[in-house]
Amino acid sequence: MTYIATASQEPTASNVGLPPETIRRIADAVAAAESRTSAEIRVVVARAPLVQHPFFSVMWAALAALVLPWLAVLLWPMAALSLLQIQAIIFMVVAGLLMLPGMPERAVPRLALKAAARSAAIEAFLSHGVSQTRGRTGILIFAAAREHLIEVVADEGVHGPLGAVAWAEICDTVARTARQGHLADGLVAGVQKAGELLASELPPQPGDTDELDNRVVIV
Repeated sequence: MTYIATASQEPTASNVGLPPETIRRIADAVAAAESRTSAEIRVVVARAPLVQHPFFSVMWAALAALVLPWLAVLLWPMAALSLLQIQAIIFMVVAGLLMLPGMPERAVPRLALKAAARSAAIEAFLSHGVSQTRGRTGILIFAAAREHLIEVVADEGVHGPLGAVAWAEICDTVARTARQGHLADGLVAGVQKAGELLASELPPQPGDTDELDNRVVIV
């Protein structure tokens, strides 16, 4: 089960790079949360861009070159060769503008970013052992730092008792706290919220072991 919330802060060296002391603080929060529940929590932070930005700059330039000249043709009929020349000029101008520093990121549609975050979170859920816990009680908190997106993926053993509302609460907690400070603070708050929600439905059981280490995975 996945849910996306948006945090508005700009990425900086401190919240995207996550220095060692910050990583330890998040890992300590995971250990404390897991002490209250039989579930397992993993935090993954993506520092690299989720999508290839230049593709969308070229896509918008091509779309502008295809559409805009035909609007002009409706007002001023012209020869096919002239139309092709105008299309080439529009493509080069728009593509050049969208390739300027800072522009490629702005050219990516928000829906594409959300879809990429969802896919990356599910991939992390499968590749970092969260889906392999006994009782299927793993939960992943995934943060796309550059895109300001938070995704929660929960296995069936925890999604059944808690449901989608719980994951929405975790995402909102991370985003709300991140807007006030740094992403790390939001992740700590989100982990704490996850521990609180999980403890009520999935308390510790005799013989529980820590199936996943508490480290923060940086990708």
